[in-house]
Amino acid sequence: MSEVAKQVRGEALRDKLVGIAAELFYANGVRAVGVDEVVRRAGVAKASLYRWFPSKDDLVLAVLQRRDGDFWAKWDSTAAQHPDPREQLDAQLAWIQDLAMRTDYRGCAFVNTAAEFDGDESQHIRNRCLDHEEELRRRLRALTGELGGPHSDRLADRLHISIVGALATGGLYRVNGPAAELRALAADLLSAHLPADGRAARDVGGHPR
Repeated sequence: MSEVAKQVRGEALRDKLVGIAAELFYANGVRAVGVDEVVRRAGVAKASLYRWFPSKDDLVLAVLQRRDGDFWAKWDSTAAQHPDPREQLDAQLAWIQDLAMRTDYRGCAFVNTAAEFDGDESQHIRNRCLDHEEELRRRLRALTGELGGPHSDRLADRLHISIVGALATGGLYRVNGPAAELRALAADLLSAHLPADGRAARDVGGHPR
């Protein structure tokens, strides 16, 4: 077998291991799944896994990297179809709402994983989860900035917490949960921030909505 063929075969095995681990971690929790179960499902020797992932943490990080890439690939494809920022925001919220309402949805994988790794020795995994949330926050702020109006960052953060809440409750309710109100809630926030006359509305406390 040529070196190129070996590399292709090795990368295919790596992808397979990451895919199996992603499925098992999401269904059962990261801590509850050992590498023995991953290699058993993959039908390979443990040495094959350790060749790519010297530790379980390395495998966890690879799973998070894949989920992150999949999430932003969907976001980017949606953005390409909706250049108008307000239409794009609604389109992004639409697929996120649909995701949260799926019967097989078990909550945000990044939040779930971060909750399992709360010690100082696991900070690198928590940081990877935080990176995902920070990227979501950055992208929302970019979108609300395009919408105009004052305090667009505050609007973005309110949309952000609405998304996080929808994903969290989606994992609990599965069906007939409050995640179904995500787009409606976002519309209310946008209407308050960008009313018809173009002036920023204000909360009772005097802060722009």
